[in-house]
Amino acid sequence: MKTVLSIQDLSCAGRCSLTVALPVLSSMGCRCSILPTAVLSTHTGFPNPHVISLTGEIEKIFDHFSRLDLRFDAVTTGYLADPTQIKAVLPVLQHFRKQGSLIIADPAMADHGRLYSRLDASHVQAMAEICRRADILLPNVTEAALLTGLPYRDPADTAYGKVLADALLAEFPADSVLITGIHGSKGTVGFVGCRRDTGSFTYETPEILRQFHGTGDLFAAVFAGDILHSGDPRHAGMRAADFVRVCVAETPELTPHGVEFESQLYRLFPATSHHT
Repeated sequence: MKTVLSIQDLSCAGRCSLTVALPVLSSMGCRCSILPTAVLSTHTGFPNPHVISLTGEIEKIFDHFSRLDLRFDAVTTGYLADPTQIKAVLPVLQHFRKQGSLIIADPAMADHGRLYSRLDASHVQAMAEICRRADILLPNVTEAALLTGLPYRDPADTAYGKVLADALLAEFPADSVLITGIHGSKGTVGFVGCRRDTGSFTYETPEILRQFHGTGDLFAAVFAGDILHSGDPRHAGMRAADFVRVCVAETPELTPHGVEFESQLYRLFPATSHHT
């Protein structure tokens, strides 16, 4: 069984971050361990959540992992609250990368051309250090632009996506990058990716004009589960994009709770599953 360590926050209500990663990765035949960076009463799509930072606990949890000599096939990172928290995560990534873990970084910090609330340019600089330790990067268009210093474009087409992907591989040592939120010419949305060894690849699906909280986390979780079995970033991206689209289509109404992915988890079961 493949093993994954997911490093991100835990929201008590609302589908995002760890409440997405745990069921998705489990459904894909992975044993998912967690290193929670914060506990929120709800995700930030709800008004005024209560936030408990666990920055001071990250080192203690990691120290215990180290004493137990825990090992993981992959380590994934998502939203991190501030540069201090990012700094606390860096030794964790360094340790597991030396042990051979695949490091997958979703630099979750921005969308629609702007940083998330309470983040500033110092966060971008700190997140770049996470990206320097990753084997695979999963930014959206805004995050790719911020990390490379290139202008944000809305919509970003495939040609510009390839420019961003090339710039990311020039700036960071990752083996692969995959940029989400790329728009096609005929009402499609998808991704542009690039592998350092084999070049660029793309994928598009029909766009559904509804936006939910947590879809990026859902994409990243499915991607991580698939890449551990397929070893192919394009295949993992296609599976993640298709799954997110199905979940959005099956969610009857806009809600801050996010997309209803639970009823669709059977689509992720390993091929050895007896589900019919």
